[in-house]
Formats: sequence, structure tokens, C-alpha cells
Amino acid sequence: MPTNYIYDRYLDSEERYEVRVVKAAERPHLVHWEEEDDINASSSSDEKKTDDESFQPPLTDGCDLPGWRARRLAPCVSVEKKHIDSIGLVLGGCLNIGSGATLFRRESQFPFITSNVDSCWWHRTKEKLCVPPPVDRDAPVVKHDEMCALVDYVKSNGCNEESRKVTYFSLEFEEKGLPVKILGATFNWPAMPDYDEENHSKNEANKGWADMSDNSDLMTAKGCGGWTFANLVSRFGNISWRYSDQHGEMMSLNTYAKYITSPEGQSDDSPLGIYDSQFGDDDPTSLLLNEYTVPKCFSQDLFELQSGCDSDEDNSIEEVPRPPYRWILIGPERSGTGLHVDPLWTNAWVTVLQGKKRWLLFPPETPHELIGMIEGQPQIPSSIWFADYYEKVTSTSWPTEYKPTEILQYHGETVFVPAGWPHLVLNLELTVAVTHNYASEFGPFKRMCQDVVEEEPEFAVRWYAGLKENGREDLASCLPYKKTVADDS
Repeated sequence: MPTNYIYDRYLDSEERYEVRVVKAAERPHLVHWEEEDDINASSSSDEKKTDDESFQPPLTDGCDLPGWRARRLAPCVSVEKKHIDSIGLVLGGCLNIGSGATLFRRESQFPFITSNVDSCWWHRTKEKLCVPPPVDRDAPVVKHDEMCALVDYVKSNGCNEESRKVTYFSLEFEEKGLPVKILGATFNWPAMPDYDEENHSKNEANKGWADMSDNSDLMTAKGCGGWTFANLVSRFGNISWRYSDQHGEMMSLNTYAKYITSPEGQSDDSPLGIYDSQFGDDDPTSLLLNEYTVPKCFSQDLFELQSGCDSDEDNSIEEVPRPPYRWILIGPERSGTGLHVDPLWTNAWVTVLQGKKRWLLFPPETPHELIGMIEGQPQIPSSIWFADYYEKVTSTSWPTEYKPTEILQYHGETVFVPAGWPHLVLNLELTVAVTHNYASEFGPFKRMCQDVVEEEPEFAVRWYAGLKENGREDLASCLPYKKTVADDS
């Protein structure tokens, strides 16, 4: 048995507060959530709970945010039957209060411990979502090597025609704006774990971290090496990670690991997930940037062509960073990314290294309010969205022109998200992924230029200059202004 077995892991008072701070920044509207008001206002199709069923005892450490469990999507902490008799041992260690403290132990106040998984919304729904989507909603599947084939591309430039080589993928999916699942893009990635059980023993798979039961895949996922969560905790457990681009609160990976294996993390409707756009910018996580490569089937990222500096009167160099474009994504089951459209009309690709994701992507013309993207209201967490909207948007009565594309994504697979498509992602198990957004000349390029000028004006100037410096005057001319600082000499 590993020495860092789960019942030896404790969230001390500082770590409990650390979790609360990140939660409060992530969903501030739940900080002062009142259960009675939420129940009366809930639009859930589930039957309203009785007073006894809905009551949650307050947690005495002062760090609890019960609004994160308001919908009871995961009202049970699933425990192996063999551990039921020793449940105090299995779930002990959620709050290190010391032997002389008068506070109740945190797990004794959670009303969610049960062995009846059939009564849990999440277990019922997860079973359905782990089945591949029907053919009429499933995305096409292609092989990466075939998509890298170079084809002739002819573009009219005024009175002239320019011919050059581009990837088959650029014309078939980027230009047409079609979601697709790509196989084989992770070949030779050090980040890709080895899932061949013949190449490693179970002990090797469990090295670094273990879950509450010997047979659970929560932490180990049967992978060895690469970016398994276990290995990331072993390598970067003391490093703080970001959980959103919308706030600056951070938490160490060690604390996060404790959170997602505690009753709190396992009973939150939509647990915290890591969304770090600055991973790799500093040591020691800079090592991660050398452990994967951008798949070669994609077209050039045009944002890389920005003019990186501008000389001022002192001849010093002022850099303007490009907008966030790469993220490491880590989250347990029920976490995920709520419905959104990627910024600046960029394309995106997402590769799963560990775990499993369920996607829904809607055509760009889909009315946002019809799918729960209400202006001025907080983003709906993906698990709650699935509870409220999934049956509706996949029913036969849903308008054909707004029919979503669904994808079940496994480890080693890459999903391409075209510009302008509203989409959301739900993690079906503990998942580690890497994603990039990139600017492509194929697709709605003029719309992208308009957004860049309006939302990132300083970067737009550098980008305009960089396009011209790299011989892409044809693209620079698409930016919606005729003269910029970059033209001044």
C-alpha cells in the first residue's frame, strides 16, 4: 500500500481557507447563497426536497460554501462496500483540527454518505454520457497523419493569384468550420501516459498518489508516466496553479488533490477545476512546454506573427503579450467548462492526456439565450447545464438548424473547436488535458480582425506590424483601419 494513502492526507485550516478563497472568486454569487431562496427559485425538473431532505448542517470551520452543493447533483460520496464498516478511516482527514479542538470533524457534518448510487443524479447521468453519441450528432473522426497531407491552395489577390501548399485539414475543417475528433496527434509526446498494462505494473501506475480504495481509478487512471494527475502531483505538488483567467486566486496542486478526494470535492455539484493559462511561463513548469507539440495538421497560428517589440525614445524594448492562448486543464468528474464561445474568433484544439470528456458544440447561429447563455448572468457550470438543458437540446423537438454536435473524448484524442461555435465540456472522470487557441487565416478571418482591434487594441497594432513584416500584407489589409502607429516611421 502506498505511504500517501488517502486517509493520511489532511486539509488543515489554512488549506480549507485556501479552497474557500478560490471558490469565492470563482463563483462569487454563491458566497451568500441562501438555500431556502434557491429552492424556491430553482427551475430544476427534480422534485423539490422536503425540509428534512434539503437541510444541510452548517460546517463549523467557517469555510464552507453550501451553494456549491445546492442542486444535489452528487448527493453521495461513493464508497467501496468493503470500506463501509471503517468509513471513519476512509473519510478521515478532511479537516485537521487537532486532538484538543471542540469543532466537529468536517466529514461528520456531510449528509451525503451513501452506498446507494442508483439514487444519485450523477451516477445515472454519467452512465448515459459514457456511451458514444448517436451517429447523427457525433463528430467525424479523422487520423492526424492523413490530415497533415499538403494540398494546393489558390488565393486570389487582386489581379493576381497566389498558389501555395497548406494542410488538407486547413481546407476541410478550418475553412468549413466543422468540429472533428482527431486520432494520433500525440505520437512521441512525453506528456502522453502509457496505457498499455503490459508495460507497467499496478504498483507503478499508483506511484505518487492513491485513492481511497485499491480498485479505484480516481487518481491513477491506469496510466503510467506522462501527465497523469498522480505524476503531476509528484512533480509539481507544491506549485500554485490558476483556476480561471477571470481572477488571480491560486492553490497548490497538493491542496487541490486533497480537495477533490474529500467529501467536499466529491459532493460539490461542479467541483473546482484548474484552468491555468500561465503554466510553462516560469520554472519549474516550463518543463511541460517541451513535453508536447502543436499537432502539425493545423494551420499557422497567425498571432505568432506579431511584432514583438516597439522602440521608445530610450531605445528600450516594450513587449505586448498576446492574449492568453494555452491552458492546462485538470478536473475531477462533474467539473468542466461551461457554455462559452472562444475569444477573438479563434479556433481551438484540446487533447486529453488522462480521463474522459463529453462535449456539446452548437452552430454559431444558435441563439445564445436558447441554450442558457444569458447576458449579464453567471455562466452555468457544465454539470448543472447538463441537468437542465441536455434532454431539451437532444430531443426530437429541438430545431434542426441548431442541432448540437456531441463528442465523447478519450485519452490520446484531440478535439477541434471551430471559431464561433458555442460549446461546453463535462469531465466524466478525473481528467488532464492541454489546449491551445490559435488564429487561422481560414474561416471568419475578417470577423476575427474586427474583434482583435476592438478588444485587444495594443496587441492589434503589433499584430498588424508583424503581418506586414512577415510578408502577409494581404492579411494585414483585413484589419479594419487604414493607418496605425505601426505605419509611422
